[in-house]
Amino acid sequence: TKEAEKLPSARHITLEEPKIRGLVMRLPRFVPGQPIPLISINGVAEELQGFWSLWRIAIATTEWNRRRIMPLFLTDDDKVYMPTARHIWDQLLSDNSQVLSFLDTDTSINVYTRLQKAAEEHGQAIYEALLQEHRANLAHEREKTEYAFKAKRKVIERIGLQQVRNHRLNIIDQEENRSMEQLDRKSQIYPEMVPLLLSRVEGGESG
Repeated sequence: TKEAEKLPSARHITLEEPKIRGLVMRLPRFVPGQPIPLISINGVAEELQGFWSLWRIAIATTEWNRRRIMPLFLTDDDKVYMPTARHIWDQLLSDNSQVLSFLDTDTSINVYTRLQKAAEEHGQAIYEALLQEHRANLAHEREKTEYAFKAKRKVIERIGLQQVRNHRLNIIDQEENRSMEQLDRKSQIYPEMVPLLLSRVEGGESG
């Protein structure tokens, strides 16, 4: 952001950029036991040490899905600092980092468990927001569907021949039932929380 302000001709690329967002969404997941890299990051205070991770939180239905990306920083004494997590992410994107080594398998598994527990706790608000968005969209879609079928019935009820009118109303009832069943299926959600990146972070010298 600061570099973009200094360079008028520069293009500031963030997660709002469709291509960048697409790349992030397609990142392979980090699996338990996978060796966690130890990274030194310039621009991060030398005394800052802990574990940084990136998580994808999502809910999906048969026809709808929403995702959010959450960075998380966990100190060695299991304290979580979300602003620090975002700062580290910015520094990683600026290419001022260096992989020094990798943690052993047992340590990596233990760290994964700690990070997953913290991510579940601090990702709850993101999950609830996604769930609320889904419910709002579903309620709006249900309202539009009910309004559409109500309008159709008003038109059909103007038909003079009762036999024709009843036949068409019966068809409308069947169509509405199918639409409502489809909306009910959409209400069944599949939550997901996927670890994308895990790392041991140590601050480096600035500049």
